[in-house]
Amino acid sequence: MREIADNLWVHEDSMKMLGAKLAIRMSMAKLKDGSLWIHTPTPLTPDLQRSVESLGSVKHIVGASNGHNISLESWRRAFPDAAVYVAVGIPKKRPRLKEFTLLRDLTTPPWDNDLDQLHMEGVPFFDEYVFLHKESKSLLVTDYFQNHTNVEQKGFAKFLTKFVFEPIGFKGICLAPPLKMKLMVKDPQALRTSLDRLWQWDFERIIPGHGAILENNAKQIARQLCKRFYD
Repeated sequence: MREIADNLWVHEDSMKMLGAKLAIRMSMAKLKDGSLWIHTPTPLTPDLQRSVESLGSVKHIVGASNGHNISLESWRRAFPDAAVYVAVGIPKKRPRLKEFTLLRDLTTPPWDNDLDQLHMEGVPFFDEYVFLHKESKSLLVTDYFQNHTNVEQKGFAKFLTKFVFEPIGFKGICLAPPLKMKLMVKDPQALRTSLDRLWQWDFERIIPGHGAILENNAKQIARQLCKRFYD
């Protein structure tokens, strides 16, 4: 676990996407009640579990986007006393995951004192929820914003990155490539409404699920990336 700010940590890992290396990140916050809140968990290893347990007791595990679900079951088994909260598409993808709550069914999230929560509507492919860690002014994102700056690949993965992934949008600071496809945005007005609410949040940093953390001009960069949705 790497400490980003007071009461906020990240754990960085990677996964293979058609043979190329894709960075993935989990975020973890310590709430005012002393418990731990896990956002988009990465694969659980004994070392990672010990690191987490050394910082407190896990009370909430959040699967905030449909595509990030493969590690939820192992975290559920490792921390049986924690509650699991997921995006609406995850139960179909993880039928063995039991005893969960859909994020859309939360009227007042139990972490409301520490984190604001926003559903990014209009794009059911992700059905993503983003979170503002109020204390550190950090926006926690799973897929929407990504940062593939200075990513180095080797061998065939380098070829794939240059001629496949970068041309479709996995390059630099970017929107998730599916967001650039008009067919993925099923309700443009709903998405704009969600974005308008997002711009009201006071955040100075973006911690994405993929790629480097944005520390400088994060909000301005995000707004510039989303201009296409207002055209």
